[in-house]
Amino acid sequence: MRNIKTGLILNLSIALSLSLSTLAFAHTFWLNATEYFPEIYSPEYGAKTTVYFGWGHRYPVADFLSADKLSNFNLITPTGEIKPIKPGNGGFLATKLSFSEKGSYIVTAALKSGFYTMYMEDGRIHHKSVPKTGLSGVILSLHFEQYAKSLINVDGADSSFLKPVGHTLEIIPLTNPADLKVGDYLSVQVLFKGRPARFCPLYGTYAGFSTGDDFAYATSANGEGKAKIRILHHGTWLLKAKKKNPAPDELKDKCNDMSYTATLTFEVK
Repeated sequence: MRNIKTGLILNLSIALSLSLSTLAFAHTFWLNATEYFPEIYSPEYGAKTTVYFGWGHRYPVADFLSADKLSNFNLITPTGEIKPIKPGNGGFLATKLSFSEKGSYIVTAALKSGFYTMYMEDGRIHHKSVPKTGLSGVILSLHFEQYAKSLINVDGADSSFLKPVGHTLEIIPLTNPADLKVGDYLSVQVLFKGRPARFCPLYGTYAGFSTGDDFAYATSANGEGKAKIRILHHGTWLLKAKKKNPAPDELKDKCNDMSYTATLTFEVK
């Protein structure tokens, strides 16, 4: 009996260790803004906001993100023009933006894709940002892609936010959050490679809900890739979609799975 209990405790310890190790890797990537509804006070001044990056497990800010991890960072205007943004040098890559025209703008960003492998060696769990090639005792190995969007309504709103920006995994609001209040539902479309992400898990939270990695709302997209998030609180919100597929044949010697994450941030007054 004692051996059985010891074995059970050991197995539970290993399972907990693996769970915590996986969570430690699974940093979330998102965009924040100091003003989601900036106003144009004069043609000379325009409207302004500062966008900065979230990276980690604590919304709205957690760990610092290095600029060299970004593959792109853009501002999409209401007319669809894509303007590359140079990230700022300050903390959280804070970057000032100015707007001279009214409408709905989307700030987009993507991380450089890469590999992550967790494996057991000499009785210890190891983590490496490399393919699994040549490693034994592999626990999980994946190729990851992460994307982020933020919706900024400048002195009003329009319907330009409905247009996909082309991310592999993307959350598109079907209603502008500017028109919502607490208790309403935000309808979204989740796309994967431009097609509905059927039954994709979707999570939502708002600033102040938790100091950890908890989400206030969880659901999944339907067969058309659509879902509804109930707005439980006013303020800034983060939506997160995750998708994992088996690695294609050409990558099976490098990883077991393909991992995709997309986030969307906005404010509800």
